[in-house]
Amino acid sequence: MDFTSRRRVRSRRSAPRGVSLIEAMIAAVVLLIGLMGVFQGLLLASRQNANANQATRASGIASQVRGALDTLGGNRVVGVPGYKGLLTGADCNPGAEVAALTGGLEKLQPGSGEAWAVRCIFDLDAYERAAGAHRLLPGYSEADFGRFRRVLVMIDKPDEATGVPIHQVIIVVSWMEVTERRYVRQYVSFYDSGPFANEINVEI
Repeated sequence: MDFTSRRRVRSRRSAPRGVSLIEAMIAAVVLLIGLMGVFQGLLLASRQNANANQATRASGIASQVRGALDTLGGNRVVGVPGYKGLLTGADCNPGAEVAALTGGLEKLQPGSGEAWAVRCIFDLDAYERAAGAHRLLPGYSEADFGRFRRVLVMIDKPDEATGVPIHQVIIVVSWMEVTERRYVRQYVSFYDSGPFANEINVEI
């Protein structure tokens, strides 16, 4: 074997080995798994951000309703003799579907010796659909109508110290989060502190 032949043999032996098809496929699978993890993380972060935005908006809606009830005043919310309040009458007896939107409040029962009762469950969305220009929240958008459900629950109870009747209104705003319903609740209480029932106060 001459010098030229030996150099050719040495060159063939020292040439770099190529990547096989199996190795390329394994690398592609590993890369795909990594990318799937990244995409799942981005999807989860996006979903959590959307849920947080929903909760923030629901809390804002509940605050607006609470402020509107405060402005409306106790007489027009709970009613007085000779005047039908918002949370009185046939509208306080919704079907089971609306009652379920209270997030369990419809099942509350007073314990032994407790003197309170759920007096009204009120479908605020249905009322505002029918009320037109006389809505509690005139600027409530169609997008929010489609995204959230608003229900009012009124509980009557006496003040433990004075026996004065207290009408506690619970504003429940709910929305669907994937397959589960979420709730935000805020409270406003109307009570009479005057000896002749001539004053309505609001407690938030």
